[in-house]
Amino acid sequence: MNYRLAKVFAQKSYAADFTELIDINLSDLVSAFVLNYQGYNTSGSAGATAHWAKAVTKIELVDGSNVLFALDGMELQALMYAHLKRQLADWLHYLDNNYYSLNLVIPFGRWLYDADLALDPAKFNNLQLKVTNDMDAGGAAPDAAKLTVFAHCFDQKSASPVGFLQTQRIKQYTMAASSHEYTDLPMDYRIRKLLIKGLKAGTEPNQVIQTVKLSEDNDKRIAFDADFDELGWLFPDDNLKIVESFYIQNDGAKNAYYCTPTSKVSAAAVEMTGAADAYFDCIDGDGGRLYVDGSAAKNAQVIVTGFYPNGVLSIPFGDEWDPGDWFDPSGLKNLRLDLLTSSGSGTGTAEIILQQLRTY
Repeated sequence: MNYRLAKVFAQKSYAADFTELIDINLSDLVSAFVLNYQGYNTSGSAGATAHWAKAVTKIELVDGSNVLFALDGMELQALMYAHLKRQLADWLHYLDNNYYSLNLVIPFGRWLYDADLALDPAKFNNLQLKVTNDMDAGGAAPDAAKLTVFAHCFDQKSASPVGFLQTQRIKQYTMAASSHEYTDLPMDYRIRKLLIKGLKAGTEPNQVIQTVKLSEDNDKRIAFDADFDELGWLFPDDNLKIVESFYIQNDGAKNAYYCTPTSKVSAAAVEMTGAADAYFDCIDGDGGRLYVDGSAAKNAQVIVTGFYPNGVLSIPFGDEWDPGDWFDPSGLKNLRLDLLTSSGSGTGTAEIILQQLRTY
């Protein structure tokens, strides 16, 4: 076959928080890694602790001290929407005494089995994938977890990639209301995407980060200077509308459950068990915190729509399928990002992520 699916790390169960260091001993080109993370919920009837992906606190691909990929679970899930234009077949719920299942893809090419962009393990000396979790930080107070890792590999098909997509968080900070945060972006590789996360429960991200400005050489040239929401509308292919479905175990009271959409959220809940006259009210959803108020203690399916997965805005730099069209910052003296927070940003968290073309 041209391709194969390799199991890099067989499923392992955990009863406590862990940091798993996985040696990558593959000799074949890798198009993507897929991590399946599962958490065992214990308190869903009283609402959720936090978004499921928050339990995955760090995912890194390293070659010694050389970092090739570094995001947390919530950032990576948001990247998947911008990169894959969809989510995977996750099993998302806040049901007691059940595992939720979350699939997270680390892409190295523009699409699966991209022959021009892929990870070549032969170019590195000591590739390792490092996964860290805080199991009760996401879901509904999980007290157990499982992890499995797969790799989409080239097998009998010959390919000679010129490089791979390197994605990293380059900055994380606690926002202060109505203030500018200046960040000098790295200029070592072509930039394919810039992702900006402004997450605060109860507040839409466009009400957390007000404007986004990118300038070259101390404002000699301004690439863009616009509101958070304006950039979302101007780049709709990267900031598509999300449709998410998950299940809850409501105790008949108003409880908070967390969802991936964070802006312009709309939700409906359908009763799954018991009396046909049970009803649910879905309230708010800004910042990914959705309240569901039930008339009785029943299970329900929640369908939620909205924008900005986990508070993340994605900005493409040119034709995302043509590496020659991506932004080449070489020759510049300065590339500065200016994020202006709104008066309601409070203690929300902002993060800056770059996806770059790293050549061999």
